[in-house]
Amino acid sequence: MNNINILIAEDNEISRELMSSILSTQGYNIIPASDGEAAINATKKHTIDLALVDLNMEPKGGFEFVKYLVTHGINLPVVIITADDSSDILIRANELGVTRVLQKPVEPNRLISVAQHVLKRYGHNINAIAVTRHDLQYSHDQLMQRAIELAERNAKTKKGGPFGAVVTDAQGQILGEGTNGITSRVDPTAHAEIMAIRKAAEKLGRADLSDCILYCSSEPTMMGQALIISVGIKHVYYGLSHKEINIIRSHENKVRAELGNTENKDTQYTQIGHDDAMTMFERWQAMDDKLED
Repeated sequence: MNNINILIAEDNEISRELMSSILSTQGYNIIPASDGEAAINATKKHTIDLALVDLNMEPKGGFEFVKYLVTHGINLPVVIITADDSSDILIRANELGVTRVLQKPVEPNRLISVAQHVLKRYGHNINAIAVTRHDLQYSHDQLMQRAIELAERNAKTKKGGPFGAVVTDAQGQILGEGTNGITSRVDPTAHAEIMAIRKAAEKLGRADLSDCILYCSSEPTMMGQALIISVGIKHVYYGLSHKEINIIRSHENKVRAELGNTENKDTQYTQIGHDDAMTMFERWQAMDDKLED
């Protein structure tokens, strides 16, 4: 059986671990790196078949890594991952010979598809590792990390507030994802959990989600809780509570009103991933030009 080594260079530990877990389920060997310099060192120690590299890392980012490969004549397919969708990034990537550019947050099936396509293009037989593949099923902690990652990227790209949500089936397979976009979409219903539930219902072709689980970076809103009751979701995992968010954003009247108490006794709410969610939220709160959703 062929061993295919994929280098994942990402300074955000949550993102790095999630991408690693996604691709490792497909039978690939994962070589992690926390920045461009660590990625360069990895190429010296391992035979790398594909590199997935974040654009913005400190002290060295994705383009610095690619420049090293070009300078040293290393022929390695590189996929740059970035939240920046500007044409300048695409032009620069093309100039450096980057294989692909992927937009964050990367949807799991999209990540797998791109990896397979690039590896096939470079002559690798991905069918040789098929016997080791598993369904994309994640732990509660990994799914909460995904919700937090969605929230953080949403805030950084100014598409909405730091709120993300994921709906899965009982086995942990992702059915729908959502982020907050009330202002950017001009849609008062565009809460993260509502968007995720909509996508899950569309994928399943039914409104009964009683066999599904919801993961939210923050405790669902009043509107979200009403929808949770309507679709029958029985278990919700969340990172930050209403009380914690209210303390941080207590000066905002609409937040105080939104975080009123509407408790549903039929759905079990469990708080996990608190520290990661709090760190992400505090970074957003400190931003000078954040989008106030």
